[in-house]
Amino acid sequence: MEHQLIFPTNLFLIEDFYKSDITAMKKYISDLWVKRDYDDRWQTKSADLHKQKEFKEFAELVISTSKEILDELKYDVEDIVITDMWATVLKSGENHPAHTHSNNFLSGVWYLHSYDQGSSIMFRDPRPAADVILPKIKESIIANASLLSYASKQNRAIFFPSWLPHYVKPNKSTANRISIAWNIQLKGQVGEHHEFQSADF
Repeated sequence: MEHQLIFPTNLFLIEDFYKSDITAMKKYISDLWVKRDYDDRWQTKSADLHKQKEFKEFAELVISTSKEILDELKYDVEDIVITDMWATVLKSGENHPAHTHSNNFLSGVWYLHSYDQGSSIMFRDPRPAADVILPKIKESIIANASLLSYASKQNRAIFFPSWLPHYVKPNKSTANRISIAWNIQLKGQVGEHHEFQSADF
C-alpha cells in the first residue's frame, strides 16, 4: 500500500532562529510597552518593525528564510517583500483569538521572549469538510490531527501560509510572552498568463 499525503499544508519550524544579540529589539519593544495607552493583548500600533534599525538584521533573515522556503516548495517567484511586522505582548492569562493574515502569501511568528509553558500557538485544519466524521483516535499523529499545538519556545520561528487559521492559548506563565509576527507578499508575476489567472504585484 502506498500512502500519499495530498494537498499538504506546509509549515516550517526553526529552532534557534536568530543568532545575533536581541538586546536592542527587546529594548525597542519594552520602550513602546512602557508608553502603551491600553493594557490588554497589546500590539505595536504600526506594523513597520522591519523598517526600524533595531530589526534590520532580523528582517533580512526573515526574507532570506522565506526565499529558502519558496525554493523548497519549487515556486518560481521574482521577489518578495515584508508587508507587515509587529510585536505582541501577552500578559499572564491573555490569549489571542482565531484569525488569518489576509492579503499576504506567507506569514510567520518568532518568540523574542517566552517560556515553553507560556502559551502555545494552535493551527486548525483548514479543510471545511475534514471533521464531518472523526473516528476515535488510538494514537495522535499529525496525519489524523484536526488541531495542532506548537509551544512558544524562545527563539523558535514558525513560517506558515497566511490563510491558515490559528490562535494563541492563554499565557500560563507569570511572565510576559513577546512575539514578533510578519507577513510576506510576492512581487512580480504570479500565475501563468496563458491560464488567464495571472496577476502582477
